[in-house]
Amino acid sequence: MPTFVCRFGAASGEVVEQQLVGVDQRNVVKQLEEKGYTVFSVKPLHPLTTYLKVISPKKSKINMRDFITFNQEFSALINAGLPILTALELLLQRKRNPLFQKMLQSIRDDVKTGASLSQAFANRGDYFPKLYPATIASGERTGEIVKVIRRYLFYMETVQAIKKKISSAIIYPVILLTMAVGMVILLMTVIIPKFATLFIGAGATLPLITRVVLSISHIFQKGWPLMALVAIATPIVIKAVNANPKGRFILAKWRMKIPVFGANTIRYNTAQMARTLGTLISGGIPIIQALDIVADAMSNEVFKVELKNVKNKVLVGESLWSSLEATGIATSLLVEMVQVGESTGALSDMLEQISSFYDQELSTSVERYMALLEPVILIVMAFIVGIIVLSVYMPLFSMYNLVSG
Repeated sequence: MPTFVCRFGAASGEVVEQQLVGVDQRNVVKQLEEKGYTVFSVKPLHPLTTYLKVISPKKSKINMRDFITFNQEFSALINAGLPILTALELLLQRKRNPLFQKMLQSIRDDVKTGASLSQAFANRGDYFPKLYPATIASGERTGEIVKVIRRYLFYMETVQAIKKKISSAIIYPVILLTMAVGMVILLMTVIIPKFATLFIGAGATLPLITRVVLSISHIFQKGWPLMALVAIATPIVIKAVNANPKGRFILAKWRMKIPVFGANTIRYNTAQMARTLGTLISGGIPIIQALDIVADAMSNEVFKVELKNVKNKVLVGESLWSSLEATGIATSLLVEMVQVGESTGALSDMLEQISSFYDQELSTSVERYMALLEPVILIVMAFIVGIIVLSVYMPLFSMYNLVSG
């Protein structure tokens, strides 16, 4: 469906410009009016705008560290007995990221005009995690906002800890690989050409290994513009494909089939899905609504699409475990644990156990493969350097023997 640039007025009096997807302009206008907005303009998004957005995407989310700190302070103020509006006013006086300050001010204004806190956050679109407004809404229904915020904080801190652990594990191999590639490029474009000039000038007969290395060096020297073009174009093409749901689905499906990486992708997304679903269910959100929220929150397009299918099957009366099994992406452990959780009424606990299990599996797997990757890179690098050194010294020895003979 086409994308439209919409300009409308919110209840707070703020004029908002946002991109929405719809069948046509009339459909988008209807969507906005049903939410109580005053529509000023709805225009089709120009293709060039989409392309520029792909090349240079605008950051449109609040920094997670700032958001976690805000929730810690906000829950403490609410727990101390302060009204929501007063707590927001106090937090607005603190120095924050300018974007967060602006969003918080508009949230305060929405609450002032009678909107619920969950709706005020939902009105901010993609600036905040999609799970957050739903979590707050469950707390508003039960009167336990502090409890659900603390549960959400535990969820976010767990997610951040897992991401940090994985990043720490891969950072050294990435640096090592970058240095290895840089060294090869330096040898092939600077060092080898100087020796090539010496060999050609001497008129010596070159061994096969030297001729092969010189040919590769020649490719590096003459083909660097093409290599640079490929290096620049590849991320742009990937982003352009990712901008389309079908493209995202194909890329996600492909990533899940890569040896080692694919298995870890499945582990990561299974843990994310189980943790998010468990958090929502334990907060009292109905399973259908929870599945819809989880599907929207998934970063992997395959999981997103399949969870929408699961929601539709559960909606017509099928069990959650059988619906997950039918997708083909759910592991046997996930299906079995969900089946036990549904039959015993402890689904949220089972989902939490699943997420913890796959978090641990993912961390162990990443650490193990990264530990193996380091010596492999060093061995390959030593082999390449050895070949290059040998290709240089063999003609030198030949030339020395020729002169001395």
